[in-house]
Order: sequence, then C-alpha cells, then structure tokens
Amino acid sequence: MSSSFDLTALSARETNRQRNTLNLIASENYPSPQTLALLGSAWGTKYAEGQPGKRYYAGNELADVLEKKTQDLALEVFQATGYGVNLQVLSGSPANATVYHAVLEPQDLVLSLSLAEGGHLSHLHQTSVYNKYYRFAHYRLKEIAPDSFVIDEDDYRQKLQTLRPKLVILGFSAYPPRFDFAKCIRLAHEQGALVLADIAHINGLVAAGVHPTPFAKGVSGADFVTMTTHKTLRGPRGGVLFAKQEGGYLDKVNRAVFPGSFGGPHLQKIAAIARTLQEITGQEVYPDKRSFGDYARAVLANCKALENALKRHGVAVVSPTQTHLCLIRLPETVNSLHLQKSLEKTGLISNRNMLPNDPKTAWIPSGMRFGSAALTSRGATTTDFENIAEWISWHIFEPENEKLLAKAKQEAGQLAQRLAWYL
Repeated sequence: MSSSFDLTALSARETNRQRNTLNLIASENYPSPQTLALLGSAWGTKYAEGQPGKRYYAGNELADVLEKKTQDLALEVFQATGYGVNLQVLSGSPANATVYHAVLEPQDLVLSLSLAEGGHLSHLHQTSVYNKYYRFAHYRLKEIAPDSFVIDEDDYRQKLQTLRPKLVILGFSAYPPRFDFAKCIRLAHEQGALVLADIAHINGLVAAGVHPTPFAKGVSGADFVTMTTHKTLRGPRGGVLFAKQEGGYLDKVNRAVFPGSFGGPHLQKIAAIARTLQEITGQEVYPDKRSFGDYARAVLANCKALENALKRHGVAVVSPTQTHLCLIRLPETVNSLHLQKSLEKTGLISNRNMLPNDPKTAWIPSGMRFGSAALTSRGATTTDFENIAEWISWHIFEPENEKLLAKAKQEAGQLAQRLAWYL
C-alpha cells in the first residue's frame, strides 16, 4: 500500500537528525531519558476524568497520588504560595484559552502585546479564532536606544485607563530583556483588570531564581500563570496552569478544564512533568549532573556569548538579551526564509521571527530568533556559541562563498558529534 511506511526507521532518522544538528530554536529543549520514558508508560492507558479524589472512573487511586504529588511539586518549584495548579491542560495555548473560558464573557476586552512585538499567537490577534467571542487591543513597545525595545509603560497605563480591559496578558515569545512583572501587574489590578502571566519561555529561569517571578501575594501577583513545560523548564511537551486560590479563580479554571472543555487528563504527561520538577528540586538528576540553577545560569551566559559574538561579526541585534533568546535584524537584502533553509543545510536549526515595527510579512519577516537552552542541555559552552555566531554570520554576509559555508557545515557537524547526547 502506498500509505505504508517503516515507522521505526523514520523515528530513528529523526533521532539522528536531532543528534547531528545544533538546535537553536528557543522553544525547544531535551528532556532527560527518564522523562521521555514516562511518556510511553502505563500511565498513558488510564482515563482519569475529574480532579484527584473526585474521579468519574474507578481504578484511579494511584492516579490521584500522581496528580496531587505533582501539583505539590509545581507549587514548591515556583514558590507559588496562595495559588493552586491544574496539570490537565495539554499545552500553553490551551492553558491560555482555559483562562479565557473561565473568566471572560462574550465581547470582553483582552489587552496583550502584539505578535510582531514579541507576544504569542494565543494572546489574541487578527487571525485568532477567539475574536469570535472576545475583543482585543495591544499595548506597545518603545525604542529606548537604536534597535532596543522595552514595554512602553506610558502606553500601557493609558490603555489600561481608557480601554478598561477585563484581562491583561503579560507574556512573550520573542522578548529578550528581563521583565519585572510586579509593577505592570499592580497597574492592571488598580484598573480592575485580571492578569494572566504567560511564562512559557522563561519558566525555567523563574524556577531557578534568575528571572523575576509573576507569583506573589496580593496586587503584585498575577491571577493566573500559564506555561509550557518543554522550553527552559526542560521537560516534556506539556502545559501547566496556576490560579490564585483567593477569588475562586482556581475553581473556575478547574471547571473550565473539566467538564468545560477537556476530557480525561494525559497521566503519562503529568508523570513526565513530575520527573522534570524532581530534577529541578534535586530529588532526581538530569544526566549532565548539574544542578538546575547551574544549568539556568549557563543558559544565560551562553545566550549572551552568542549575542556578543554576533555583534562582533557585524550582525544587528534587537533588544540585548537578558534571557535565553536572542533576536537579530537581517540586512534588507537577506530573505529570512532562505537564510533559515541555508542554516538548516549547515546543521543549524533556527526560526525566522518578526521584529517590532516589522515592514515585512510574518512568513518572511525581518528577523531571526535564536535560543541557548537546548544546546546548553547538551553541554555547549560560551566558546561553542561564539563559533556558532561566526557560522551564522557567514550565511548572512557570505551566502555565495561555498568554501566558507562548507567549512561551517563541517565544523557544526563536528560540534554536534562532540556534544553530549542522552536520548
């Protein structure tokens, strides 16, 4: 049959592709083998609709222990006093949608950062399906130095006061600076808005204490905190949703998850998240034997080394990094899609990205986004990232120099072979 294929061989090819290339995608990482093994465990065969202690199927005594213990771990890792947590959301975007369903009414207004300026697809924008139900507006960035952008607090305040949104989203997918959540959360609360902090990208940095946290008591703490588990947290593909206990927000979230919009939770994913959280607390150890704090600090150092080296090679950097991701602005004549494909041929896996005030399209934007979390998990050093920056610069400024690009491919392959591979 034409539809038949060798799945085992295809899977082996994907493993080899990952091992033999250098992953610079800021939203990807490598969980431990033990974490991945749990995704294929017997937990994946069990239905567990409902919450721990209140299930709709029998046989969930151990599932209750798993989910409750993992909730406790999540609250411990993020020092989320006064919050509860739902582990049944499947990823970050469904977690955000759950908050919308839990607390918004039709035609309520959501205020967020636009995708082009560093927000996320799930934060409402022109193409979002949620525009059928809710309205949206965006706060803006301001340029404080050439090609250096931060949240425009004046614009943010003004829109809070004049638009009076029901929900404010503070969270980013392409915002390299550190962001101190407390002030913007307080400002939103002063205007009667609820606050959702989406920390999908930076949650590992928050957990390690190297980035400000949105978790706090009172008006300085976000009402909801959503995240994925597969970026800087270094876990499986998954999601987690925290909500304040006060105000009944956790109950609203739980009802929106089940029976509101989800069926039975994926227990195998909850088990894998549990293992990830244990590696952060030190109850278990990632194969590199480093503490999670040491890992997170290395992520930051590697990203800054990459950025500094790119600048030395003449590449324009957008908003100097203080996190795990680096944005660059390409010369006007460089097609970002072609560059992404060229880098991939060399073994450098990356993604093109829109920039603030980008005159180009989302399909072929003006920028590229690079991340340091995945290669740091494989043991890459600041020197390795400096070399990677040079190879990237050759693709940007010497795209016709076959000798240089062949050299980049050879050296990138050698680095991929030298780095650790645990999967």
